[in-house]
Amino acid sequence: MYIIAVLYYISSVIILFCSFVVEKCKKEKVVNENYKVAKISKYLTTKEKQCLAILGAWGVGKTYFWKQVEKENTLKFSNKKIIYIDLFGKENYKQILEEIILKLHGNYNKIINIFAQITFRIAKFKSAGIADINPGTIFSCLKKNDFKNIIVCFDNIERRSDNLPLKEILGLINLLKEDKECSVVLILNKNELNKQEDNAKNNMQTSSNDKTQHDAKQNNNDWYQEYKEKVIDYEMLLENNDEIAKALIEEAFMQDEKFIQDDDLKSNLVDIVLKHYKAICNDNLRLLLKILEHIKYFNERCFQSHYDKTIKEEFIIVIHKHYLAIFNAVKDFYIQQKEKRNLSDMYIYDIVTRYLNNFFIINDNDEKELNDIIIRQLSSELFSTFEKTYTTYFDEGDSDADFKNKIENILQIRDNKLEVFEKDLNSEKFLKTIYWFKQIIKSDQEVSEEYKKGYFEKIDKIIQILIKEQYPYYSKRIKLLIAFSKQYKKFYSKITKKHNNEDKLKIFKYNIEEYSHIFHFVNIDKFNQYEIKSIKDAFYNDKYFLKNFIYFFRLVPKKNPISKDDHNLNGYTDADSKEYEKIFKKNNLFLAFIEYINENKYKKQMLIKDRKVNNDNSNILSKLFYLQD
Repeated sequence: MYIIAVLYYISSVIILFCSFVVEKCKKEKVVNENYKVAKISKYLTTKEKQCLAILGAWGVGKTYFWKQVEKENTLKFSNKKIIYIDLFGKENYKQILEEIILKLHGNYNKIINIFAQITFRIAKFKSAGIADINPGTIFSCLKKNDFKNIIVCFDNIERRSDNLPLKEILGLINLLKEDKECSVVLILNKNELNKQEDNAKNNMQTSSNDKTQHDAKQNNNDWYQEYKEKVIDYEMLLENNDEIAKALIEEAFMQDEKFIQDDDLKSNLVDIVLKHYKAICNDNLRLLLKILEHIKYFNERCFQSHYDKTIKEEFIIVIHKHYLAIFNAVKDFYIQQKEKRNLSDMYIYDIVTRYLNNFFIINDNDEKELNDIIIRQLSSELFSTFEKTYTTYFDEGDSDADFKNKIENILQIRDNKLEVFEKDLNSEKFLKTIYWFKQIIKSDQEVSEEYKKGYFEKIDKIIQILIKEQYPYYSKRIKLLIAFSKQYKKFYSKITKKHNNEDKLKIFKYNIEEYSHIFHFVNIDKFNQYEIKSIKDAFYNDKYFLKNFIYFFRLVPKKNPISKDDHNLNGYTDADSKEYEKIFKKNNLFLAFIEYINENKYKKQMLIKDRKVNNDNSNILSKLFYLQD
């Protein structure tokens, strides 16, 4: 007992130490993430007349980074006011000055009135009307005190209008910094400016106008490099935005409270999205933000209804595929696709693409199809889990205890989820896995009878559902299920008796592999053992049944006789055709088709036109479509 107590104490200390290290690492990570923001904020708020350049590619997160600096400034250095000017599409110098003045004092008319009282020149302009007052004149009259504790930020310099020369922006920056003693921040994509410079040089070379050549040389002669030493005091290059991307992803999932109810799932989903972002988005945060909006939509409409903690591992594998399809579809929607996609889950990609083209609304058919896909994939993954458990126990080195623990974890799946998957869990490996798990539980002396009873009831429920699912197919696996225990034989007898009382005929379910030549005349009588309704249901619900029926019966009959022992021939003869005609109103297959096609008169017209079904009695399909009452 003493040794056990010591070991318990040591293990507790180790756990506490590990928890401390993990927590410390988390805190250090947060500190590192916020280090640059804090550094820049402090730099701008503790120094005067500074010009900072934030450089990086489009979408890398320059503006987002600056907004974080603004927040830091508001929280810790509220003595500084920030004026943010977006130069996107700005046409001229006047527009920039007007925006600075308005954001500085808030009311253009108020500014005019103030200056009208002290400046005769401005009052003279005012008497002529506001539109005639030159913002440059107002700006020049503003004093240094008006810009005290002001930081002016210019964003999207490379996205300005071609009518706004770079030298005018430079002149304004220099004026703010030197004359008004104001700090300035530039946010730009230097590579894009260089491209613009190259284009300007090419235009200059092809131009015959000397003035145009001179202006191009002045405006674009490597503007950034030429004036960097004169104007810019500090530059910051954002090359990798993984931490910003992760913060945006975490924030998006934090808002999705209905879906993300446990931290482990949130961590997994963040990692999945971040992985796809790194692989697909080329550091484009704007594209990521759009993708996150669409992911949230699909989370709400489809994914969250399928999640359960008891199938978390399987769910994560499935959601990984769906998020990948969303990433690729959204990227192709916003950024022109260069190559045709060749994805393993192309059908998911197609559904997302249709949603994007439909004003971001998924139609009912696609929503149903997507939910069906998720269920099938979860079933497949759950079955794969059983398969792996079987393999590692029967073929590899897992012990009885390992095997027991893994099956216990699988059987924790809630009944409402397990019922969806059970119909796929009907392989011999699965049945063997359940059988040997039951034997281990029975022989385990340390397990209580109540514990055993809980698992036995769970297993019984699984087997009974499998028998119900397999009954219509009369599969050989039913024999395995019955052999599993005598009680299941009794249960099977009850099921068959119930079916025989309720349905005098079998329920038809089409299997293209099993019934590849079911329409051949030698097999046609077999349809009479099925209900007409169940055959008609197959026309409605099985995507292969109607297609194969149409294909087979629109063939022109062969003249040569076909041996009745030959079931591999995909066709029928003239003699068969005459026999078919005799049973049109007696055979359940034809009766079901006639009911189906008459219930859908427009589809009937479409098929006649599309399949070129002429009223010429040239094949069985022609005779069926134009069959007289």
